[in-house]
Amino acid sequence: MAMIMLTGFIVLIALPSVLWLYALADVIINDFQYFTTKFVWLVVLCFFPPFGTLLYFLIGRNQRRTYYPVGRFVVLCILIVPALMIAVYILYSLGHLTFMPEPPKEILI
Repeated sequence: MAMIMLTGFIVLIALPSVLWLYALADVIINDFQYFTTKFVWLVVLCFFPPFGTLLYFLIGRNQRRTYYPVGRFVVLCILIVPALMIAVYILYSLGHLTFMPEPPKEILI
């Protein structure tokens, strides 16, 4: 059961997060013909992440004037975020990580 949940987590949250962060970094680093085009892509990516990411990879990458690579550091950071998310999920599911302390067993008055 835990493996199915982990797979679902990776497919539904981690992978789209990596693609979204890569698209966001690509928009920020590269130049477009008009500044408004860049601004519109930033707004679309921020307010409609799944739809905006898909549209950017289908349409937006062709509108760039420069083709700077995102860079190794940014890609490394983009890959570290989902890895940390998966590690926290595994620790939480095993009970090694709790976000709320357990209530006391006895209340002394």
